[in-house]
Amino acid sequence: MTHPPTPVLVPRSEKAERRVWTLLAALFALVGSVNGLLAATEAAWWQAVVAILFLGAAGACARAARRSGA
Repeated sequence: MTHPPTPVLVPRSEKAERRVWTLLAALFALVGSVNGLLAATEAAWWQAVVAILFLGAAGACARAARRSGA
């Protein structure tokens, strides 16, 4: 049985997709930098690892944003 497509409230265009990837990159960078600051002030190695993971995710989202805009 086939269902009709679900209506999406977000426009599906390359420009909109690029905005979403850019927003995700900014959010991951913000969380990563806050974790980096906490790791530096509290000398917690695990927070540094989390910060590195979040910054890596921010980089991946930024690359995806560049690719979707091309």
